[in-house]
Amino acid sequence: MHVLQLSRGVKEVVSWKDFEWFGHHKLFRIIRFEAKIINDEPLRVGAGKATSTFEPVDLTVVKIFNPKINKYVPFIPGSSWKGVFRAHAVRIAKSHGLDKVCEGVPQSTCLTGNEFHEYERKGIDEKTKIELIMQGSIRSCLLCLVFGTPSILSHIVFHDSMPIEEPILGYRTMVAISRRTGAASPRALYAVEYIEPGSRFTFTMEAINLPNYVIGLLMTIIEHLNLGLVKVGGMKTRGFGKIHFEDIKLNVLAIHKEYGIVDGVLRALDPIDKDVKWGEVPILQGEEAKKAMGEFIQIWKDTIPQLKKVNDNEWRWSIIGE
Repeated sequence: MHVLQLSRGVKEVVSWKDFEWFGHHKLFRIIRFEAKIINDEPLRVGAGKATSTFEPVDLTVVKIFNPKINKYVPFIPGSSWKGVFRAHAVRIAKSHGLDKVCEGVPQSTCLTGNEFHEYERKGIDEKTKIELIMQGSIRSCLLCLVFGTPSILSHIVFHDSMPIEEPILGYRTMVAISRRTGAASPRALYAVEYIEPGSRFTFTMEAINLPNYVIGLLMTIIEHLNLGLVKVGGMKTRGFGKIHFEDIKLNVLAIHKEYGIVDGVLRALDPIDKDVKWGEVPILQGEEAKKAMGEFIQIWKDTIPQLKKVNDNEWRWSIIGE
């Protein structure tokens, strides 16, 4: 155990319970972000090279079967959203000096998957697992804890984004440009399929047991998507991929009230977290939802000095109480 010196001068013991959100043994709360997505530019989440002789294009978009209309329709897989959010979370974290976060790709994660094997053979419980991470005996950066890594389950669920109305598909012929001549490269003509601008899709993201400052990081990514600083899908440098969110809704599902909304605020989950002004109802929409998003983002910014301290100590979270 370690001691946390609070601003009011009172000392408080910091134990594994203070970072219990690291684990998955309990459900404290789920914060669900729902919205509609509209693509402002052509959108292309690729399915790879077409294999059918009768395909009109070389590169098709990914599709899923819709039994209601008995037809395959384009969609945005949850796995694509997770990739977009994790990749940009790395950029944001590193821009704030959290340089020891992981990319989340093979050979670039905190864990390889076998770090807990020895302890599991001895019958490790969740308390011990959290303590090993807190003390830095097993290193896990913030993003590996949030998005998952081998042997640690993700705290975020991204749902597939399904079309609200049937999207209009477009086709464009492209050609590779020779870097040497500046002209079209021979035999480099190809056709791509994409979703025309103005199509609408669902979007649902669920944050399970995450502190408010991590929600602030996720809200920062959503803000950057709205501004066009982050794009979705392929061919981003060719004018594809800008989207924005509409009809935003935030919903708190708390199993125990103490981890949810208490006296009009969404409670902090760990010693460096802060409460968010919320109101008495669990669902926020429109301007109220945007206002809460802004508060989450500010808490993320306010928490960065503490996170940097943990980062600089190789993600030894117990440093907070020293």
